[in-house]
Amino acid sequence: MALRPSPVVAVNRAIAIGECAGAQRGLEAIREIANPERLAKYPFYFAALGKFELQAGGYENAREHFLAALALARNPMERHFLEQRLIACNSAAARQVS
Repeated sequence: MALRPSPVVAVNRAIAIGECAGAQRGLEAIREIANPERLAKYPFYFAALGKFELQAGGYENAREHFLAALALARNPMERHFLEQRLIACNSAAARQVS
């Protein structure tokens, strides 16, 4: 961030924070990103939000973020990955209900 600050670098930093300090801290770091509107077409911004929401138990929010990321996916591998994340959301939500 100190060498080349950008919204994408900020997302990567937030992901690293979340991996080390937990989902809630990752969400906080993502929400602290200045000018998030610059990430509106970056699928991994939404995928990161979805990842941490899923880990935190916010299954509906995670699903919405993964759907947004899926709409922006740029290739079949990204689509497949995001579809798998949506399945994980649905599975986790179903386990919570039962």
